[in-house]
This record gives sequence, structure tokens and C-alpha cells, in this order.
Amino acid sequence: MRVLVVSHLYPSPGVERHLFVHEQLLTLRELGVEPHVISPTPWVPRVLWRDERQRRRGEKPRQAVRDGITADYPRFVQPPKRLLFDRLGDIAYRSARSLPSVTAGGWDLIHAHQALPDGAMAQRLAADLRVPCVVTVHGADVYQHLRMGGGVEKRAKAVLAAADAVMANSSAVAGLLERVVAPEKLTVVLNGTTGLGESVEPASDYLPGEPLVLTVGYLIERKGIRDLVAALGLLRRQGRTVHLAIAGDGPLRGALQAQAAQEGVADTVHFLGRVPHARVLALMARAQLVALPSWDEAFGLVYTEAMAQGTPVVAGKGEGPEDFITDGESGYLVPVRSPDALASIIAQVLDDPEKAAAVGQAGRAAALELSWERNARLTLGVYERVLAEAPRKDASAV
Repeated sequence: MRVLVVSHLYPSPGVERHLFVHEQLLTLRELGVEPHVISPTPWVPRVLWRDERQRRRGEKPRQAVRDGITADYPRFVQPPKRLLFDRLGDIAYRSARSLPSVTAGGWDLIHAHQALPDGAMAQRLAADLRVPCVVTVHGADVYQHLRMGGGVEKRAKAVLAAADAVMANSSAVAGLLERVVAPEKLTVVLNGTTGLGESVEPASDYLPGEPLVLTVGYLIERKGIRDLVAALGLLRRQGRTVHLAIAGDGPLRGALQAQAAQEGVADTVHFLGRVPHARVLALMARAQLVALPSWDEAFGLVYTEAMAQGTPVVAGKGEGPEDFITDGESGYLVPVRSPDALASIIAQVLDDPEKAAAVGQAGRAAALELSWERNARLTLGVYERVLAEAPRKDASAV
């Protein structure tokens, strides 16, 4: 089976972010799929580069090979400040339709990751090639595009409704798609996690002997880190001293630092900034609890990586992690925006280390089930179903 994959998030040489599409493709290849990637790349002239992101985009090669998988990076001019975002897939399509990988044909199916802009572009390519098109929704579609109103919301809904199949990366995401995608076209396919079976040495050099809660993520409101800082303030007023290490950076850092001072916990809230991945894993193994009480959370790699270290995690109730966390058994689920609930869980974990260790081990077992092989087999099943239905679709159109 030959599959053309469209993903603007696909990694390029020297960029080790957004590896989930690549990991899926490596495993699909082991199952007999022959993939080729098109990663549409926004472009502005070099003289207009203003930040690191524009520089990285401008320096991408036109084509590259990663682990034997070839990717094209066609350029397109992206209007500023998300202008014409609903038409971005059409703009990108014009730069991709003449690629040799497209014009040579021979593809069985196109798989896009995200409705906009990738799905819109992929559906136009699929129409040219007369092949089915499937779309994976990772979260941005439902938490951003379907809430934006206007042309963006309308186009996102149209792309998802017209797809031959839609895969959601969690039940929470699938629930938000029920009014957009026909139920027979919608499948939940949980992400995999790379390196789950690898053992990591705990970062025993970091605050040795101190009770430690770790959070990892981009410092924005929806990550719920304000609530964690508030929870530490509650615990301090109860006579408890707990350390919170925050790995990551973002626009909320200054406000969080000010909040920590107001709560009287500036001495126990530590801003680590961006931390190498290996060090993050070691900190996860060191912490008594990894907490990310975020909302609008589609899946959350942070949780599964921490669970794989045998460390208990706490996530938001009703969010994507509910697919693999059972409250009180393989992790903890709390209402979002609730410092009281977070403080209670932190106290429970510290007061009953044996119970916390049992929860951590159950979490590890749950995380180990989330392999890329599982993900790829479910994805391949969607491919096969869509291709089996394609002749009937063609016949009905005659």
C-alpha cells in the first residue's frame, strides 16, 4: 500500500520536534505501507526573517530523507497574522500539485494530519489523484479551528465532513467531532509513545530528599500551572513545604513568578526553562508526582512518558488522558481549575508513598500498552476499510 502523507508539522533536518507522525510512519512501514511525506512550509523572503521560526522554515531543504522516509517541503507564501487561514490549504496545494512525487501517481490513499491547512490541501490532491483521503485530528482542529467562527470554522467542518475517514487521538477529541463527522467515519486511534520500555536513571542530584512535583509544558493559561502554584500556596499555609519544578518556558512565566511570590512559595517554585528531553525523563523519574492539570488537552505525551517511569501523574478530568488514566488506580484525575483538588492529591501522594508507588506501577503498565505498533495497526485498519469502500463510492458516483 502506497500512502501520501501531508503534515506541516513533520520534522525537518536538524529539528527534533513533532516526531509523532514520523514514528507512526516508521511502524506503518514495518506493516507493509510505503509512505512519502509532503510537508507544506510557509515561506517569507530572507530579508523579512524576524525570528528563529522563520529562519528554520527558510532553511529547510526542498527534500530530505529521515530513516529511509522521503519528505518534500514545498514552499508557499503565508499571509501574516492568520489572514486567509481558511484558504491556506488551497495556497499550499498550488505549490505541491506539481511535485514529481505527486505527478508520478501510483498512490492508494492520502493521509493528512490536521484539517487545516493539511486536510484542505490533501483533499485537493486526492481529487486530482482520484484516491481516498483520511484526516487525523490531534487537537488544534477541535480546540481552536472549530471554535474560531467565520471562514476558519466553516472550512474545518467542511474538510472533516468530506473526509473518507477521520481519526481522533482521544475519546475527548472524538466527542467534540460527533456533530461534524458521521459516526461510521470516526475512529479513536490513541497516539503511541516512543521509548516506553527504556529505563531512566532518576535525577538524584536535583533537590535530594525534598518532596518534588514536576510539571512540563509550554507556559500558557490552559496548562493549569497557575493552579499548581496556588496549590503549593495552600499546602504552605497548611504547614507543608513542597517543591514544584517547572520545565518549559512561555509567555506566562513572568506572571507565574509573580504569583509564586504572592503565594509565599517563591523559594519552592523553580523555573527550569527549556530542558533537554533526557533530563526531563530523569526529572520525571525523580519526582513524587508529575502534574499537568490542563484543559483542552487532546492526548498529552507528558503523561505517558512520566507514567512509563513509574511516577504517578495527575491530569484534568474529562480531558484526553482519561483514555489511559483510571483515577486512583493508574494515575489521578482532578477537575480543572481546582487548586484545592490538586493540593489534596499532592498531600495524598506524599502521605502514602506505598499507595503512590502502586499507582505509579499501574500507570507504567497502562503506558506500555500505548505502543506505536498498536497505533499503526489501528491506522492500517482504517486505511484498509476506506480502500475497501472506495469501489462502492466510485460506483455510486457514476
